[in-house]
Amino acid sequence: MSLRHALLGLLNLGPNSGYALAKLFEDPLRQIWNARNHQLYPELARLSADGHVEIVEEGNRGKRIYAITADGRAELRHWLVDVEPDRTMRSEVYLRAWLLSTVLTRVEALHVLARDIEALRERRKGLLTMMERSAAISPPHGPHNLSMDLSLRLNEAMLGWSEEAARRIAERP
Repeated sequence: MSLRHALLGLLNLGPNSGYALAKLFEDPLRQIWNARNHQLYPELARLSADGHVEIVEEGNRGKRIYAITADGRAELRHWLVDVEPDRTMRSEVYLRAWLLSTVLTRVEALHVLARDIEALRERRKGLLTMMERSAAISPPHGPHNLSMDLSLRLNEAMLGWSEEAARRIAERP
């Protein structure tokens, strides 16, 4: 996924300012996609130059309200329907998992895994709380509930793997 398409998707929900879009990347989208303010504004400028978004209002102190254009909707639909997603799993977590038992001693690896397991359990609590709140205000098929469900399932998979890895490493000589 690209920041470009994330922004188009958000603007497809309705016009918004760069500041408001940045806030959406902080919460609720932080579970899905990480974007910093310094990335958003240049990408919005590129989207505008490409005709995918337009500035529909300019306020004081440089505030701009962006809206998706018909070309932007077509690009978003093309990306969703026709472009095969990159299914390569690039993740610092995966790289660390691969290196865990080759670089660290058994005790160090178990310490790292215990820390990860605790963090994943805390994240699960947070996800469940957010899902409860979301269920009260959003339909089960809505984007927030679907993405939260995926986040919870991925978290559960990571937690299960971490617990299993700790068990295996604990058994190693």
